[in-house]
Amino acid sequence: MENGFLQKWPRVFEGQKLQFRKRIQLFSVFLLISVFIWFVNALGKNYTSEIEYPLVYTDFPEDKVFIGDMPEHLDLRVNTYGYALLRYKIFRKPVPISFKVSVFTLNRPGQDSSRAYILTRYLKDQISRQLPSELQLLEIKPDTLHFQFARKITRMVKIRPDFRFQVDKQFTIKNGIILEPDSVEVTGPDIILDTLSHVYTERSDMGNLSRNFSDKVKLRKIGDLDYGRSKVNCSIELERFTEIQLSIPIEVLNLPDSIALQTFPSRVKLTCNVGLSRYDRMDGTLFRAVVDYSNIDDRTNLLDVSIQNIPVYLLSYEYYPKTVEFLKSRR
Repeated sequence: MENGFLQKWPRVFEGQKLQFRKRIQLFSVFLLISVFIWFVNALGKNYTSEIEYPLVYTDFPEDKVFIGDMPEHLDLRVNTYGYALLRYKIFRKPVPISFKVSVFTLNRPGQDSSRAYILTRYLKDQISRQLPSELQLLEIKPDTLHFQFARKITRMVKIRPDFRFQVDKQFTIKNGIILEPDSVEVTGPDIILDTLSHVYTERSDMGNLSRNFSDKVKLRKIGDLDYGRSKVNCSIELERFTEIQLSIPIEVLNLPDSIALQTFPSRVKLTCNVGLSRYDRMDGTLFRAVVDYSNIDDRTNLLDVSIQNIPVYLLSYEYYPKTVEFLKSRR
């Protein structure tokens, strides 16, 4: 008999476990139904909450341009149904509020015509019309929007190249970097353009140049400035260079009429490198080799020689001697 009871016990235990599971499942179903009913009921109630709404600005005065930082969103205190709040919290991609600046008369602090402000409570009607119908607008933060304007002007600005390159040792650049056009029409705030001396091309690493370069290059944008064009033509022409030697007479600066001064030697030898296209222009009369009489005192034995009137297209130069002896006498 004892063995029979032991044989029946596992079946009894399994039956109790099955009943317990069914009770748990039934309880879970009723719990989920209760939570769902509570959730639906909660979503149907009204709530007051603060939500963040994106903001864009349009219709600025035609002759003005906006500068400085502006709030990119408004914090709106709204009253609405729970499901509307839930939708906003989950998706959070509302259509930005469009604020038409020109519609409102802006207040100006003192005599500063470049600054203005508006109290956001005056925007309530305009903003309410742009919100979903289920959102009732109660309050707007911040309470004030500040603006800073500048006068919009247009002027021509020089363009400068921003290139990194090396020229092959056999060559030199013939006429520099040529940009066509060399200036661009720029439109923007007067406080920026009044101090803007130039704009740059986009930075480019051109490597080692061994032949002529010609291509369009982009201009580097500066903030919200508008350019009349986005690209310009750029050309770099290379040429070979040569060495030339010249003999230059030494002149004496600040020499009194009553004094005669002779230098030893009376000439310097100038060695310079120049592009082949300018070889024919090289002449000793282009340069001046000078010493200064005002540098002479009782202890002076030598005068320093300096070279003046050096052409900008000269690649390099060297001269000898750099100091000379002198003999001074009265006329």
